Amino acid sequence: MKKLMIILTSFALTAPIASTITVCHNIDKGDEGTGVPTIAAIKANLKKQGYNVDNLDVDLAPGMKKATIRFMPDAPNRPFLTKEINLKWSTNDISKIITFTSLPYENGEQKNNVKVKLEAAEVLMVVNNLNGINFTFDDVDVKFDQDNTQQWIITPKVDGNFTGSAVEIVDEPVTFPEAFPLSNVGDIYITEKLWAEYQNKPTDGKASMTAAIMEFVGDRNRFANLYKTAMFNAMFNAIVKGGIKLEINENGEGILQIKTEVEGIINLSTLSANFKIYTTPRKFLNQDNADPTGTKENVVKLDKTYTKENEDELRYELVTKLLGKEFADQYNAIWYDEILVTFTNNGAGAIVSAKPGSKILAVSDALASEMTYVPNYKLNITFCIL
Repeated sequence: MKKLMIILTSFALTAPIASTITVCHNIDKGDEGTGVPTIAAIKANLKKQGYNVDNLDVDLAPGMKKATIRFMPDAPNRPFLTKEINLKWSTNDISKIITFTSLPYENGEQKNNVKVKLEAAEVLMVVNNLNGINFTFDDVDVKFDQDNTQQWIITPKVDGNFTGSAVEIVDEPVTFPEAFPLSNVGDIYITEKLWAEYQNKPTDGKASMTAAIMEFVGDRNRFANLYKTAMFNAMFNAIVKGGIKLEINENGEGILQIKTEVEGIINLSTLSANFKIYTTPRKFLNQDNADPTGTKENVVKLDKTYTKENEDELRYELVTKLLGKEFADQYNAIWYDEILVTFTNNGAGAIVSAKPGSKILAVSDALASEMTYVPNYKLNITFCIL
């Protein structure tokens, strides 16, 4: 049971999917894209231009007027690390943008043995992720259908940027390919100890290796944080019924397949992930790359005060202080995706951590670290209050 919990906590919120094809100008030259503003549409155009879209992610700005093309830090021969583009929509009809309308309303969590329904903000977040879009409450209203308890209704804001008829979001299960569409995870990084143990006894090391792989799967497919109980049940069912298949060759190239179902949440389907294992050490987000194992508290003082408005500056200056300006500059354009920041209520500091599944910073989920041999740690940042 403990191993199941460890594997499950490696999941994160999924990356988006959609199926609309777009026609764009040449993004590599900085021209504006046109079409339906979805991640899949942008990736389809990039693929036509010859890019390997497995090596990149697309981050849509709120309201979808801009997007950032972000290459994986280990992608070979990448033409750039990030590039921002402007989006010109071929339609602003929300019914043509929100094309995936299935969503289990139960988030899998329970209070007093009663499942808790999703809130409107959670519904919009998951709808955004499943469709590869980024609507906000400035764009649309999201309301529970009082006449039909199996539906939520999304409508465009009056006098907003979007138009069109209402979209009904239906309470029904999804499949793994819908929730975890990015099957090519690419390079993943594990410790030499874990790799040696798995090579020595693959059967005994299967659970630990799965936990390590799923941290990277979760980074590329960010969906399951609202469905932790459902994912726990999914993994339990998969293990009991022999639904987990893991194959890794001597070169570290492998495939993970998890076939299972959770009634009302996930239809019987298979989660698949291809990957290549490396034991190249990643850097610890710590002073001079020091291993934080056993450290009770990591306190870092910064010479300025930071807020949500300049949190990217916090990320950059923190990495500069801990790991040097050269390293901070090397990945400056993507620290926003690599480092998680939670500001304290009094504004005097923040709790900071690298994300599990990062390809450049070493950290594991709190429970998974026992199996991956990568420590879980956070930094307590204090600001200089002027």
